[in-house]
Amino acid sequence: MTYSHKKRLNKTLNFLIAFLAITTISFSQVQGQGFYLRAGGGYSLQSAKTEFNNADPNELTGIKQSTEVTVSADGSTTNVKSLNGSLGAGFKGNITGGYMFNPYIGAELGINYFHGDETVIGKLSSPVMNSEEVAYIRGVDLSPAIIVTPGFEGINPYARVGLLITAAGDLTIETSADIINGGGAGTDIALRAESEVTAKFSIGYVAAVGILLPVNDRISLFGEAEFKSFTIKSDEAEIKSFTTSAISDGQSVLVPGQQLEDMPVSEKKFIFKDDYTFSNTTPQPEDQPTTIPSQEVNASGAGINIGIRISF
Repeated sequence: MTYSHKKRLNKTLNFLIAFLAITTISFSQVQGQGFYLRAGGGYSLQSAKTEFNNADPNELTGIKQSTEVTVSADGSTTNVKSLNGSLGAGFKGNITGGYMFNPYIGAELGINYFHGDETVIGKLSSPVMNSEEVAYIRGVDLSPAIIVTPGFEGINPYARVGLLITAAGDLTIETSADIINGGGAGTDIALRAESEVTAKFSIGYVAAVGILLPVNDRISLFGEAEFKSFTIKSDEAEIKSFTTSAISDGQSVLVPGQQLEDMPVSEKKFIFKDDYTFSNTTPQPEDQPTTIPSQEVNASGAGINIGIRISF
């Protein structure tokens, strides 16, 4: 074999070795690449507690914002308790599609449904009146995120960071107020209302750490701890139902002229604005919604999710 032939052979061998090395590396990366789908659910507790919103713009309940007030039976003392918290506690379900660019990093888009717990946001107990406000969120949000992992073959830890974006749903506030002898001696007055608050486009943040437990080549189970920081800005509010009843001797009768259909628009529809001007000399038009200062709903929470992930 001549020197030139040996040189060509060495070049060929070197090329084959380099090609095999590149192919091996590429193949190992492809094994960690591809689309996946995960679905699961979990539960969140309240976190990042703040003051609750004013849920009684018509001042019918006597409740002071974000407080539980108790007046003694003889009226001599009053106890005031703060009710700071969030509306981020509740059950959630999600379905997420993702793509791993390599064994270590990927991107995903999730659709989450949140079924919030009923939370007391205001309460008054006194010898003459008992009132309570309960609020909860039912809604859907989108969650684009980045996921990073060390790419272990067995139990594989990961971290996920991303955004929460409002998509659909609303805040519901249920209000009750019972006025003792409000209709005269022996006749109590019961007020019942339900209001809905719609949201403006809002963005929050989510972060999670978890583990993937492989079942086979395509299916894995996952469990994660998740924290979300989510403040939702209110857009509009409307009282959807309102009744006033007189209760005497166990019998309840609707009070004429004090039902939802009797309320002017200005008392049952509200618009939230950061900056507005109103007249000090001209009364608020009764056929127009009332403008009130902007409010933000704290929907932050911390909890766990479990579910299944399928790779394609």
